[in-house]
Amino acid sequence: MIKKIVNFGLVGVVATAIEYVLLIILKEIFKIDVLIASGIAFTISLLFNYILSIKYVFIDKKEMSKTKEMAGFFITALIGLGINQLMMYVLVDMVNIYYLFAKVVSTGTVMIWNFVSRHVFLER
Repeated sequence: MIKKIVNFGLVGVVATAIEYVLLIILKEIFKIDVLIASGIAFTISLLFNYILSIKYVFIDKKEMSKTKEMAGFFITALIGLGINQLMMYVLVDMVNIYYLFAKVVSTGTVMIWNFVSRHVFLER
């Protein structure tokens, strides 16, 4: 379990770096609305996260088909996207918190959701 948590953390760091860089580029350079930019960045980083998680974190699930594995990953990810978008909306648009600070809060919450849900659903 310790190795899994460490690998999950490392994969998360890479995916999070991708997400933040994309968010900043989309928001600051392309002037895209923060909620749209956040959703796009989240989705793209999710693809990297999926590939790395399956390869390095949630390994060797012979009892689960690839289709079922992918469905479980993406269903939990869609819920994570919903959590992300809701938190970004509330913190940025309603509470007026700077978008990158709001993103840090959102990332922490979604990270906990992702680990717990993927551990429960993908490694049952």
